[in-house]
Amino acid sequence: MDKELLIQKYLQGTLRQEEEALFQEYLEKDASFADAILFYEELNYAFAKADYNQTKAQLHSFYKEEKRSSWRKWSIAATFLILIGLSSVWYINSISSTESLYAQYFEPYKNIVQPIVRGEAVKTTKERAFKAYDEQNYKEAIAYFDDLLKDTPEPMIEFYKANAQLQIGDTETAILILESRIKKTDTMYGEVQWYLALSYLKLNDKKKAKGYLNSLLQSETPFKNKEAQELLKLLE
Repeated sequence: MDKELLIQKYLQGTLRQEEEALFQEYLEKDASFADAILFYEELNYAFAKADYNQTKAQLHSFYKEEKRSSWRKWSIAATFLILIGLSSVWYINSISSTESLYAQYFEPYKNIVQPIVRGEAVKTTKERAFKAYDEQNYKEAIAYFDDLLKDTPEPMIEFYKANAQLQIGDTETAILILESRIKKTDTMYGEVQWYLALSYLKLNDKKKAKGYLNSLLQSETPFKNKEAQELLKLLE
């Protein structure tokens, strides 16, 4: 993965499990990577506090600093060129970004279907699926879920598969599952509205995210009602 993108996701709090491992590896082995993190922290802080012209001037001062690594020089130069092409303000406040809100509110749905007792033998495909899910081995869990769904389409299994897809960053597939395979009459309908809202939030589609949040609030389930109200206010 591109190091610059990795740093931006770190600052936004949206690193996935495998990306966190890569981030730590770069941090330990590449001194310039740690240096670049500091630079981007300074840059984000500058954008949060200053308007366009002030930030542009600050970038000039950053660029003139001595002993800058070649990678950091390239990063600053690229950022500066982007700034010139923008209008008066570049929105980079990660606190209010949709992806950051997704990271703040998302957590995988707990395994209530097949709780695994430590030390207990795992025998069936269903047990293997949820054991992998609980251990955050989401790709493995998806493979087992697919095996289960070959024989019997089951909305609850589809729901957990969609959760696993979200965890590996396959948001579009998760949306397809949640929108097309789980009906309003299913018991987890309210939960589905919540995860659809978060999915569209991750894709920066505020309109659809708000629509699903409202659907959740209009349903009879109390699931995530408080969080849905909070998110709606933040998206106004």
